[in-house]
Amino acid sequence: MLPQVNFLEPYDTSNISEVYRAMNTIVAKPGKVAIIGASGTYGTGILARAEQIGVKVVVITRSPHKFKELKPTTTVVEAQLDEGQKLREAIRGCDGVISALGDDRKKRPKTHYLPHVWNAMKAVGVTKYIGMGSGAMMMPGEKRGSFQLAVQPLLSVLKFVGVDFLEQNEWERDSLIAGKNGADSIRWVLTRPVRPTKTPFVGAYVHKDKRGPMNCSIYDHGDFCLYCVASSEWDGLAPHVSNGPQPKKK
Repeated sequence: MLPQVNFLEPYDTSNISEVYRAMNTIVAKPGKVAIIGASGTYGTGILARAEQIGVKVVVITRSPHKFKELKPTTTVVEAQLDEGQKLREAIRGCDGVISALGDDRKKRPKTHYLPHVWNAMKAVGVTKYIGMGSGAMMMPGEKRGSFQLAVQPLLSVLKFVGVDFLEQNEWERDSLIAGKNGADSIRWVLTRPVRPTKTPFVGAYVHKDKRGPMNCSIYDHGDFCLYCVASSEWDGLAPHVSNGPQPKKK
């Protein structure tokens, strides 16, 4: 098991190969997961992949009408993310919680709801959390890759004039690393995809400290999230996730 990242120390990923094909759910697959944000772009991919490989899913949503033609392995629970009792009952018995909550800087969904999610998890003995950040987000002590070098200056200028596109992702990152806002005792992984696509599943490519290909299949990403629930390989890290190589056309 990899050590948790200390908030005051550099982001050390020296014990992971620079680029490699992720161990997928053929190797490690959870039995049951809860998903929040399952109606969004990446959330849709996580749910679809879970149903495809037979993982039991609890979808926690305030809009159950968005979920139709689900497989018998999926249960939809109508709940607001600040309803503690409903959350605890929905999460109970799951191997982990996967969040595909958006990063809306005005509604601030992560700041408002994730503390309730983390506290509900701990209350019922579920401590594995998979969150989702941004490819532009930096980890403490991390060197900027080419993608981050390209976008960080613009983001810094926007932040200077009061438009902070990374605020929600960085709040989630800092809470998990420091174990605050309810994230104490939580074992976590933060994925950093960039441009979602609906290309078929071929297996994710995961990068330790630099941005790989921009495109990320929502199904490859979903499979990697499910793998991380069942495996401790990426605990305490924020990997970049990209498409694997696509099959050649015949």
